[in-house]
Amino acid sequence: MAFGLMTRESMLENGVIRDTGKTCEKHEMPIYARKMPNHGNRETEFCWQCTTEYIQTKSNAVDIAYNNQSLLAKGYKVFYKESVLSKEIASATLKNYKEHSAVDTKALNYAKRITRDYVKGMEGNSLLQGPPGVGKSHLSMSIAKNINEMFKSYNQSKSVIFVSVPLLSGLVKDTFDYDDKKNSKYSQERMSKLLINCDYLILDDLGKESTTGNTIKSASGWTYTFLFNILDNRTNTIINTNFSRAELMKIYDAAFVDRIIKGAKNNIFKYPDNAESKRF
Repeated sequence: MAFGLMTRESMLENGVIRDTGKTCEKHEMPIYARKMPNHGNRETEFCWQCTTEYIQTKSNAVDIAYNNQSLLAKGYKVFYKESVLSKEIASATLKNYKEHSAVDTKALNYAKRITRDYVKGMEGNSLLQGPPGVGKSHLSMSIAKNINEMFKSYNQSKSVIFVSVPLLSGLVKDTFDYDDKKNSKYSQERMSKLLINCDYLILDDLGKESTTGNTIKSASGWTYTFLFNILDNRTNTIINTNFSRAELMKIYDAAFVDRIIKGAKNNIFKYPDNAESKRF
């Protein structure tokens, strides 16, 4: 949807549109309001994505906002090209997240709020913490997908990457035996740069890469250095873990845990220890 050359952010800043606080049921995106000067300044509410789709169906004209289509597509496609995840979690969305309890509802609302806040410009990390199987990975993947889709709908090129830390650690470690490790897609050097420089990074199952079953062990030297370097050099990282702060201190150390919760003061959701697993 085009309003001259103004961006969504500048429209909000200049009062051209305002966020109503409502959410579009179809797209799970913010609903905005705009005054109509030719109709007595009456406000009309709209979802940016709904309006964009309406315009596209009514006209084949190329909108000026699509001049950057190749750049936007590149940012959007990074999620699908570079994410490291299991098939089990690939289809996760907010819509197919199952609510079995009040805790599940609170967790879902947290995920929706985090998504909205990041797209509106929030900076800092977010943390989902709780027992295995309660839905942390599902919500993290859903947040990643929604952030990616929302920025695309606003014609903004932002890169979003979701990585399972245990899977990624295994892939990176495998390259240690390669003769041409520098040219490997999962070399430590390449993945470090990629994950540091992407706009939004989701780290799934942090801490699991350094544990076996219920046994908590200290992270190995290269794993610690690899992950610490990433966390230390970026903001806007969404993290989920099975482990408490005390347990993370045993796996890593105080400096590492400090990087995990950097800027996450109001963005931490903790499941109760007795939260019901969704795997059974």
